[in-house]
Amino acid sequence: MSFQFPLAPHMAQIPSNPIFHLLPKLNEPGFISFAAGVPSPDSFPYDEIAKMAAETLAGNPKEILQYGSTEGYLPLRRAMAQHLRRYSFNAGIDELVITTGGQQAIDLLCKLFVEPGDAVLAEAPTYSAAIQVFKSYKANIVSIESDDAGILPDDLESKIARHRPKFVYLIPTFKNPSGQTLSAERRAAAAEITGRLGVMLIEDDPYRDLRYEGGHLPNIKGYDRAGNVVYITSASKYFCPGLRVGTIYAPKNLTPVLTVAKQATDMHSPTLTQAIVCAYLESGRMEAHLKMLCDMYRARLKAMLEAAAAFFPESVACAPPQGGLFLWCVCPPHVDTLALLAEAVERKVAYIPGDQFYADGSVKNAMRLNFSNEPEDSIFKGMEILSKLLRTVC
Repeated sequence: MSFQFPLAPHMAQIPSNPIFHLLPKLNEPGFISFAAGVPSPDSFPYDEIAKMAAETLAGNPKEILQYGSTEGYLPLRRAMAQHLRRYSFNAGIDELVITTGGQQAIDLLCKLFVEPGDAVLAEAPTYSAAIQVFKSYKANIVSIESDDAGILPDDLESKIARHRPKFVYLIPTFKNPSGQTLSAERRAAAAEITGRLGVMLIEDDPYRDLRYEGGHLPNIKGYDRAGNVVYITSASKYFCPGLRVGTIYAPKNLTPVLTVAKQATDMHSPTLTQAIVCAYLESGRMEAHLKMLCDMYRARLKAMLEAAAAFFPESVACAPPQGGLFLWCVCPPHVDTLALLAEAVERKVAYIPGDQFYADGSVKNAMRLNFSNEPEDSIFKGMEILSKLLRTVC
C-alpha cells in the first residue's frame, strides 16, 4: 500500500503542461514536433561552449565551483549590461539580477507581490508557463482585450481601475503563443497608463533578437518614466536553453528584495553556466550567432507559411509573425484542437492546443505551431500530415 500525499488545495488550480506528456513520443524516429517552443539544436555552438567551459574551469575553478552571489556572477552582470545597450538601455549592474531562466523571474516577482486573490492583468492568449506561475500563487488572472495591434489601452486603463492589479504582464514582441507584436503607440500607452496609475508592468522579452523582417521597436521599458517597468529577458531562446540563464532589469529599490526572494528559492543560479554565457558575450560572437539564427529561422518560418497556404483548409487562419518562434493558427469555432491532439500524435505530429494559453481555457479552436525546431523538409511533411487531420473537422 502506497502512502497518500495530501497536496495543498491550490495545486488543483495549476494546469499541467501537455508538452511534458508528449516528451516520450517526441523522441520516436520520424516524429515531427511543432509543439515545444525550443531553439534548434543545430544552432548550438557546441565546440565553442565546450572550449569556454574548459577555459573557465581551468582559469578560476575555486570561484566557479563554490557558492556564488545571489544577484548573479559579477562578470556576467557587466556583460549583460553591455548587451542590453543594444536595446538602448543604460542598465547598471546594481539593477540586474541573474535568474535560472526567464520563468524564475516571473515566479520571483509573484513571490514578492502576489497574495491569494490578487489580480494580475495579462493578454489573452499569453505564455502558458506564466499562467501556471500565476495560478500557483492563487492570483486572479484578468485578461486584457486586444486587436491586431495588441492590447487596447482603454481596456487596460479600465481594468486597472476596476481590479487594482499587483502588476500587468505583457510579452510585447513576437508574443508566445501568437507571434503578435505590440505596436509602438500601444507600448508607449502601456508605459504611460501603468506609470500614471502606479501599477508595475512586467515586460517579458525573450524573443526580441529573433526578428526576420521589419525594424526593431522601442521596448516598453524605453518609455518608462515612472520607474514602474520591470524587464525580463533570457538567453534560452537565442542561445542555449539548457544553460538556464535569465535576467531581470529592475529599479534599484527592487533588486535587494528580488535577491532575498531568490535566496529563498535557490541561493544563486549555477555559476558555471553564467560564466559560459558571459564568455560568449565577451567574445564578440553573439552578433554573428544571432544573424545565423535569424537566417535559419526565417527560412523555416517561410516553409511553414508556404505549407500552411498550400495544405491547410481555407477556414484555418494563420497570422504571419515578423519574428519569434511561433505560428498561431485559428480554426473554425466548432473545432477542438485539444481533442484532435491525440490523433495528431498517432500520426507522428505534435502541436500545442490553444486552450493552454488562456487562463480560463475557453478558446478551443486555436493551435500554436513552433517552426524553429524542424528543418524545412520536415516542416512541409508535418504540415501536410496535420492538414489531412484538419480537413476531417474543418
